[in-house]
Amino acid sequence: MKTEQLNPGVSLRTPDASCKLLCRAVSSIPGVTITRRNRSMWILSVRSAEFTFRGLHFTIEPDEWDGAYWILSKDGQSHEPEMHQIQSTLEAFVGSTAPAA
Repeated sequence: MKTEQLNPGVSLRTPDASCKLLCRAVSSIPGVTITRRNRSMWILSVRSAEFTFRGLHFTIEPDEWDGAYWILSKDGQSHEPEMHQIQSTLEAFVGSTAPAA
C-alpha cells in the first residue's frame, strides 16, 4: 500500500485503505492500544479512531475530499521514530494482505 508522509513525523496519508484495516494494522505493532473507534451514524463502518503508541496519542481521520485516511499525531508535534514505525508496519501489513495479481 502506498503511504505518504507530507509532514514528516506529524502526518501520514493512506489513500487506499479503510479505517478498519488501518486499525488492524496499527494494532499489530507491539505497544499500540486502540483507545477509541467512532462509527458513522449512517453506516456501520468505522470512520475514525484514536490510539496510543509509546505514550503518544495518534488519530486516524478520513479526508473528506477524497476518502483517503490520515494518521496524525494528536499533539501536532513531530514524532518521527514512531511515525516511521507506523508507516513501515502499514506498508508491510497491507501489502501482505493484498491478493496476489
